[in-house]
Amino acid sequence: MVNLEQGEQVIKVVRKHWFVMLAVGVTMFVLALLPFFLYYFLFFELSNQFFSSTLNITGSLLTTILEAIQKWGAFGYPLWLLILWTFFFVEWTDYYLDSLVITNKRIIDIEQKGFFNREITSFQYNNIQDITVETTGIIQTIFHFGFIQIKTAGHDHKREIAIKYASNPEEARSVILQQQSKIIQ
Repeated sequence: MVNLEQGEQVIKVVRKHWFVMLAVGVTMFVLALLPFFLYYFLFFELSNQFFSSTLNITGSLLTTILEAIQKWGAFGYPLWLLILWTFFFVEWTDYYLDSLVITNKRIIDIEQKGFFNREITSFQYNNIQDITVETTGIIQTIFHFGFIQIKTAGHDHKREIAIKYASNPEEARSVILQQQSKIIQ
């Protein structure tokens, strides 16, 4: 994952919470079933009420419309599933490869941006100016995840590292502060 310096040991790896991927998975599942519900609602419920009574469409024309939609659905639904699968895979890649690695010498932030772009930032403990942890809402409180932000200062610039939906952000903050106090002493 990351090249460590000599004598450097990984203490903790912080990733996004599993609840984030659960929410993405449930959303993808609902979106995968959405065409079935739309098909049923539009062409079985509304066709009996709206098309037949209001427009006086004959049964053969309605049957022709339904057959055309079924033929296009045979191509369109697998395409829809492929699009959903691709989106899910992009989200999973971002979830799995984004991490904050806390070592005994430094902090390494790995940010995956798309499939082929990765940004790795590392900084020493003596450059940390502020660590902010924010947990909002009942879901984040119950499942112990939230927002962690680390502000650093370098010789010529300031940096900010932030992870949304980080798993156990309070524990990560404590580990960072413990390591920082060991280095500064």
